[in-house]
Amino acid sequence: MHIAYVAVKGMPIGGGIEKVTEEIGARMVKKGHAVTVYSSRDYGTVDGFHQGMRIVTVPSINTRALHKLSICYHATRDIVHSRNADIVHVHAVGPSVFSIFPRMKGIPTVVQTHGLEWKRDKWGIIGKTFFKLSDYSVVYFPDKTTSVSKVQKKYYEDRFKREVVYIPNGVSPMEKRPAKWILEQRLEPDRYILFAARLVQEKGAHFLIEAYRKLETDMKLVIAGDATHMEKYKAELWSLAGNDPRILFLGFVTGEPMQELLSNAYLFCLPSTVEGLPVALLDAMNYGNCCVSSDIPENLEAIEDHGYVFRNRSPEDLRRVLAELLEHPGKVEEKKAAALAHVRKNYSWDRVTEQMEALYVELIRNRRAAGAHR
Repeated sequence: MHIAYVAVKGMPIGGGIEKVTEEIGARMVKKGHAVTVYSSRDYGTVDGFHQGMRIVTVPSINTRALHKLSICYHATRDIVHSRNADIVHVHAVGPSVFSIFPRMKGIPTVVQTHGLEWKRDKWGIIGKTFFKLSDYSVVYFPDKTTSVSKVQKKYYEDRFKREVVYIPNGVSPMEKRPAKWILEQRLEPDRYILFAARLVQEKGAHFLIEAYRKLETDMKLVIAGDATHMEKYKAELWSLAGNDPRILFLGFVTGEPMQELLSNAYLFCLPSTVEGLPVALLDAMNYGNCCVSSDIPENLEAIEDHGYVFRNRSPEDLRRVLAELLEHPGKVEEKKAAALAHVRKNYSWDRVTEQMEALYVELIRNRRAAGAHR
């Protein structure tokens, strides 16, 4: 089976969608399938292979509004003309508008939703209107729609009365790494609060910085992440941090350094306002971290009662929760083992890959059967 993924910013550079593609795609390769990932020429690897997946970079219009859509246009154009894919997997709401084209050419197509785009703070009225309209293409254009979140599965099924398949994100069991690289960053084990996500408004780093600066503590705050087309927002974050020497901006971190950060944090905080099923939160729990998150439904779905939550968009409530956990380390410790057990029991990339593979096979079989009866 030849699987085409459309589209990611770059491999391995990116966010949650890139992580999902990498984890599932690499496992599909090990199962004997051919995998092609379409990505932008502006990021990540050049044309070639990454973990057995063929990377095809395509032109893009490198602006916030048109970047992903332009990648998807060129990717679907290539797929339709070459017709060498057995199934096309399209990520996210906006790109779903292109899923109709491979389907019209007889190629089974899946759209996977990763969050309600129209809720994201970064979009203006035109962007929000486009994404609200794109909710229709999510369920009506592909052969099948999947959702990483039970919350969003219910949203689409209630609104459109169409079946949406729930296939969550996952984790792979990881061993904690001893502190080496972090020591070079002037960090000590169990002496920092960690935020690790893209620096976009909906991830809520500004809420965390505002709350943290009101705390009287020598515990450091680590901001690990970056984002393209977000210079204004990043400048806002630096301004909020001021000259506070306790706050460290590490930029984009991956691989062993990120594993070290997750292995040695005092706690992990994700103050996001919009999510699909937060990969960052699952990863943090996978390293046995005590996690603090906003109380949006998607975060509550992931964390359940195995961490702590605060009122969404409330820096003051976040400050209260952090102060409580800094003052009472026992409350931090009591959540660590439970979080680890919870995430490894309920979220597995191996199981996710098996579910996705079964869906692909079913759609290909159905399409071939339909063709045979014409």
